[in-house]
Amino acid sequence: MMKKTLATLAVVCCMVVGFTSYSTDAATTYTYYKVKKGDSLYKIAKTYKTTTSVLKSLNHRKSDVLIVGETIKVPQLVKTQAAKQAEKPASQKPKFSICAEERKLMAQLVHAETGFSEPFAGKVEVALVILNRVKHPAFPKSIKGVIYQKTKSGYAFVPVKTGKLTRIQPTKQDYAAVDQALSLFPNDRRGSLYFYNPKIMKDKWMLSRSVTIRIGNHVFAK
Repeated sequence: MMKKTLATLAVVCCMVVGFTSYSTDAATTYTYYKVKKGDSLYKIAKTYKTTTSVLKSLNHRKSDVLIVGETIKVPQLVKTQAAKQAEKPASQKPKFSICAEERKLMAQLVHAETGFSEPFAGKVEVALVILNRVKHPAFPKSIKGVIYQKTKSGYAFVPVKTGKLTRIQPTKQDYAAVDQALSLFPNDRRGSLYFYNPKIMKDKWMLSRSVTIRIGNHVFAK
């Protein structure tokens, strides 16, 4: 009876050991690492944020000895959010940032040019015109430079010419339009560089520009 009991326990123990070993291997998402000169289990464990015990279990070995050139299993590192952000393609990363002063200046111009009558999309497009000009080689390389650009007739934007711009108090919607434009830039496909009211525009050169979109009372062109 005693022998039969011991035999049963031995079988159960073997099953438990086998199940534990399998579970450890299956539950760990792993990759492979080729051992280099100077490596040790401790050093590799530290690199992969694990322990030597886990490495031994994962590779089914008792010894700490490593052979240069051999391949062992190591836990797959889980990337942090910061690491994932750093690996994003350049196209997904913000390429253009502005300071609070520039943001306010843009919002002032947006309000001066659109007031309360133009739709939100029109406000966004006006903000994009400013940003697209900064990007374009034919215009100044800063937001302030673009907004205060001098021309033969005075300034590029009428509100600057009349002195109205500095008196403008932008609304939340104007600021939101600037922020929306920044989120679209520099991947804005239309590339609008100009805008005008077709009811009052008489300049033949401006009217000859390629139209990108019409929003509200404005025609946008490039």
